[in-house]
Amino acid sequence: MLDYQSVSVIYGDNKPSLSDFTLRIQKGEIVALVGESGSGKTTAIRAAMGLLPSGGQIVKGDIRFDGQSLLYLTDNEWRALRGGSMSMIFQDSGTMLNPIRTIGSQFIEYIRTHKQKTKKEAWEMGWMMLERMGLPHSKTIMKSYPFQLSGGMRQRVGIAMAMVFEPRILLADEPTSALDVTTQSQIVREMMGLREKFGTSILLVTHNLGVAAYMADRILVMTQGSIVDQGDRQAILEHPSADYTRDLLESVPSMRGKRYV
Repeated sequence: MLDYQSVSVIYGDNKPSLSDFTLRIQKGEIVALVGESGSGKTTAIRAAMGLLPSGGQIVKGDIRFDGQSLLYLTDNEWRALRGGSMSMIFQDSGTMLNPIRTIGSQFIEYIRTHKQKTKKEAWEMGWMMLERMGLPHSKTIMKSYPFQLSGGMRQRVGIAMAMVFEPRILLADEPTSALDVTTQSQIVREMMGLREKFGTSILLVTHNLGVAAYMADRILVMTQGSIVDQGDRQAILEHPSADYTRDLLESVPSMRGKRYV
């Protein structure tokens, strides 16, 4: 499905932010990229979405989706892909929402940007996705402004908006890091439910090894733009091959000898 082939990315200083990054994600698979800030994990997902910041460029390798290279798409092709088969959620979806427009009006604009729908049809699509995601009082949410919602609810709305076209793969950049522990748990469960409801593949970026271990089928540990360790949950937690992975494990809180991963 999504295939990174020895991808390297540089910014203005010519120092690689991503170096020989290789990863293939299969249908329905959840893969986590774990590492500290600046390790290259966010660069990896932004490169796949054609959303590298100014000055960022792919200088080596290829990124393919269903066999098609993503490096040479036109603006119209990107618009169709981002609004259909691929979607992305950010660390704080609240910052992506327009504070002076209702959630419903933002759903309408987003949907009509990508699909030929009437305003009524687009509103219904947005409301139904909130319902399918299990958000309470979905019609009230559609009529609300972002500031009237909690941070956790705004994030859930952001996920629902990203899922409105039932993308085949969802790229999630630190989707729980700005939330309290209780809300984090709720968001994690809802994201895992996307695979059950829609068959969605997920590429998750997180600095939280506990979240990665709970959600992911595979974990890739990154530092300084490179993958230093990878494997399934058991392999990473019980038999880490890199010192950096062992350091991450040591940083996870424990109580009475039991580590919370």
